[in-house]
Amino acid sequence: MNLPGKLPQILRTTLLGPPGASQAFDFSLTAPQTEVAVWLHGVGAPRDVTGCHSVACPVPFMVCVGWEEPEPELPSHNHRASLRFYERRGEKRLLGEIKLQQQSVVLTSGPRLHLYKATGCTNFYLPRLRRWARSLYAARERWKNRGSGRMEVSSLDSRCNEAIFSCPRPVVLVSTLEGDRSNLFPMNLMGPVGREYFAFALNSKNHAAPLVDQIARLAVSTVPFEKADQVRQLAKNHHVSSVDWSQLPFDTHLSRTLLIPVPEFALTVREMKIEHSYPLGSHTFFVARVVDRTLYTDAPEFHRIHGLYAGSRNA
Repeated sequence: MNLPGKLPQILRTTLLGPPGASQAFDFSLTAPQTEVAVWLHGVGAPRDVTGCHSVACPVPFMVCVGWEEPEPELPSHNHRASLRFYERRGEKRLLGEIKLQQQSVVLTSGPRLHLYKATGCTNFYLPRLRRWARSLYAARERWKNRGSGRMEVSSLDSRCNEAIFSCPRPVVLVSTLEGDRSNLFPMNLMGPVGREYFAFALNSKNHAAPLVDQIARLAVSTVPFEKADQVRQLAKNHHVSSVDWSQLPFDTHLSRTLLIPVPEFALTVREMKIEHSYPLGSHTFFVARVVDRTLYTDAPEFHRIHGLYAGSRNA
């Protein structure tokens, strides 16, 4: 055994975690997930927002929280708050905390949507030494990539991504169609934000975001876990202007209200109309009103969590 030759890899694994641990981890869950709870602190009494928040933009990291009930008086329009992530089972440990500052409020016919920008983040499921080592490693990588033209992802944005994906996020298929323009692609930066309202974020540089913005009608389909491979293969459609539906590896049928093609294996289909869209940074943030919801069958869905949390969860 060549121990000296293996020392760099052993040291890297000890400090940063196993190779590939930063990648998404796929697993099966019945919705709504009951693994992790998300609580909003700093706006009146702590409030469970597991089912009414969404990522608004990854870079800079922003999150949307929906309010339907009367809100407490706030000290200022740009008040500070935090999202905390707790395991629901076992020791119910605190997994992470994202510190927030409110940026704006989006008014709808239903909930008020508060947009917050991250100002700090700690992932408690990682040992303190590993958190410190990963921050140093990320700073080194940013220094190496300076001037490369790549989008710069800050250490804060990376830590927020690790924290937000400690909470399982479903991966869905989005369909949109108008005339000869159409697309079908996967998405997981999204979530319900109140009664009949849904929010999501799409990369502004890809073709899918402007197409959805222009058509403003879409169907969001949850999918069974066993179709995860087929769903991942459609990620390339984010970069195309339109799709050939006859070339899909599965059949489709039309949604009930908006008559948009959806996968034949869809578990639940939400049909939506876009009411607002905002360019926030790397992504465009969309607010949509759900006009119909069809439950076809109840089965475990394709979800993702962060690979670092997956390693901690299975330890």
